[in-house]
Amino acid sequence: MNLDITFGFPEKERRLVAEIIFHAFENKFKNVFGPKKQSIPLISKHLRNDRIIVALSEGSIVGVGGLKFTGKEFFDTTFLELLSELKFGILRVIFFGWIFYSRVEEKEVLLDTLAVTENVRGKGIGTEIINFIIDFARSKGYEQVKLYVIDINVRAKSLFERLGFTEVKVQRILFPWNKIFGFSKTSEMIYSLRGSNKL
Repeated sequence: MNLDITFGFPEKERRLVAEIIFHAFENKFKNVFGPKKQSIPLISKHLRNDRIIVALSEGSIVGVGGLKFTGKEFFDTTFLELLSELKFGILRVIFFGWIFYSRVEEKEVLLDTLAVTENVRGKGIGTEIINFIIDFARSKGYEQVKLYVIDINVRAKSLFERLGFTEVKVQRILFPWNKIFGFSKTSEMIYSLRGSNKL
């Protein structure tokens, strides 16, 4: 499959990008932001184009990567904006959403979301997006790329290991969050770029 991978997306594709992200992590977003009809417009509104990677095949978006670095993330909003839009739903964000917060150090890039459309999974699109992100981080002088993978996503963890990521920490998810989201551990994985910042 021939792919073009780039930062950003045309404004007319904003909702499609949100839908791809939502469907890949539906259980997460439904619990944090509410049902599909509420979550997708919210995600769409707050996508930050300079932190989104898209993979295109014949002009159609088939994969999305969301990044966090230099204090900004691909889903860019504030507590007050969410309070205004969700009203009492903000309590759900506070209660459920905190387990997905990840601190990012100055010299690292966090791959915060990776989603491939269902009909083209298993064709190497995720690998191409990850390699693009690694090359980007290296070209900008970052020391590492970080990501988190849940324990039930064994295939994804194997992929990350094949690409050179190393597990550095495992965090247990406590009750009731483990029952709500359906996983009990997350692995923090690092791809080190130290000593390889020159192209």
